[in-house]
Amino acid sequence: LGPGALGGEIVRDAVSMPRGVGVPDEIAPPPVMIFLSNAAIASPRLAGWIDGIAAAEVPAILCVGLPEATRIETGHMPTQRRVDLLAIEQNAWALAARDPRCVVVDSRTELDWARGKRRISVWAPSKMILDATDKPTAFDPEALARWLAEHMEAGAVIAVGTDTGGALPLDVETLV
Repeated sequence: LGPGALGGEIVRDAVSMPRGVGVPDEIAPPPVMIFLSNAAIASPRLAGWIDGIAAAEVPAILCVGLPEATRIETGHMPTQRRVDLLAIEQNAWALAARDPRCVVVDSRTELDWARGKRRISVWAPSKMILDATDKPTAFDPEALARWLAEHMEAGAVIAVGTDTGGALPLDVETLV
């Protein structure tokens, strides 16, 4: 907004709205947050894990860490955070390239839409982190995933690393 311009914010609250006015009859279940290590992303089991997530028919948000490739070191904390966020997003796009069901999203609106449709999202954190009024206190990838889990009121948080078995430990009964 420029000088003298007026802005506005729209807030929708399902609790205060009367039944049948813009509120779906069925509220989507809380999403499952799944943090995938680089080893998990590169694993030949990845497609099977994603099959398991899709079969559970619960909304899932996949979070990834920094890629193993060498990245720019700026020596300046604020710019390093931006570089690291972009590197995480590159890793998210690398995951999306492995499976078309993994759709990279960068806004709360897109995450909420995917949640309502019970889809799999891969979180690109830059936009949400930079726009947040309550920014995370730690900027390592796992802390960012925990921050998002709190904001999305996740029903479960699962980390998939190198010693994970053949399928994700999704207990559908506890998630819906």
